[in-house]
Amino acid sequence: MHIGINLLYLLPGVVGGTELYAAGLIQGFSAINHEDKFIIFVNQEAADWPLPRAANIVRIICPVKGSNRSRRYLFEQSSLVNLLKKHKVDLVHSLGYVGPLASPCPSIITIPDLNYIDVAKDMRFVKRLLLRFFSTLAARRSDHIITISCFSKRRLNQALRLPNNKITVTYLAPGAKLNRGGEDSWPELAPLYRIKGPYIAAFGGGALHKNIPRLIQAFAALKDQVPHSLVLIGRLPPDVNLATVSKEKGLNDRVIATDYVPSAHINTLLCHADLFVLPSLYEGFGMPVLEAQQASVAVACSTAASLPEVAGKGAMYFDPKSIEAISEAIYRCLFDSRMRMELCRLGQENLKRFSWERAAAETLAVYRQVLGVA
Repeated sequence: MHIGINLLYLLPGVVGGTELYAAGLIQGFSAINHEDKFIIFVNQEAADWPLPRAANIVRIICPVKGSNRSRRYLFEQSSLVNLLKKHKVDLVHSLGYVGPLASPCPSIITIPDLNYIDVAKDMRFVKRLLLRFFSTLAARRSDHIITISCFSKRRLNQALRLPNNKITVTYLAPGAKLNRGGEDSWPELAPLYRIKGPYIAAFGGGALHKNIPRLIQAFAALKDQVPHSLVLIGRLPPDVNLATVSKEKGLNDRVIATDYVPSAHINTLLCHADLFVLPSLYEGFGMPVLEAQQASVAVACSTAASLPEVAGKGAMYFDPKSIEAISEAIYRCLFDSRMRMELCRLGQENLKRFSWERAAAETLAVYRQVLGVA
């Protein structure tokens, strides 16, 4: 087979989970499949984005910028169609919500979630409008849909009225495994990110639905009972003014925002934490849970959306809309060392359900099903 992988959406270091999905899936393909040819279509910003060095993986750099959404959509619906013909692609898989509506070959779209409907307030109006229009059309015209959790599949059924037999769930795997940091880097990383003493880790996430204000309030309620700092990894959401809330809650320097963190540092920052907390109100998958479990850190986790499905038994759960519930979960985990050890053990067990090789194998099975080949 000649398989086209449409990554025109990919902005390295910007698109978050969908970049990890692309990297992991292609790595999985390179590990288990040496017969089929994978033709990876990327935008100009991803011209140097790392791909596995394999004879059957070919990069095609398209003359369009992914950051220009309207031009990218236009290119996807016109010039990409011609490129698929030119490279004799048998099937095209678009990994970022949208694909060519008039594809010359069978088309598969990955729709990880319905964030443009379920957490619409997180998106600018024009972006939300374009994404909803093209994603809905692409979903209905495609030959098959791949999504990344049973929760997202149910939402696709409900919101887009897509039949069950048109949607396949393929779970992801920890993203940090793709670029793990070394343990010997901690003496350099701790001062780099201004981390001192014991700490609780969480991801800032950069979006409103990450629920960071409630997490900070829950931590503030415990500030006199625990010696820990709260380390928020990555960009803060727009509803967090750290200087203001720290002053109001008397937190001083105990909440640390790292801003951007290279993927190679993530595992190290997680594995030195006493606890990882994910208070999100919405996740199509929730890869940070698996990254924390991979780093052997205890997890306290929201009950929202796909998170219980992904975290399994390896997490202490709480109602993300209750500051008191978040605070209580943090307190119990920090003061019960046996519970933390058990959560770490259960997290390691849970990880056995997920691998990029498995994701790649299940995705290839969908390709063959759509093409009608063994």
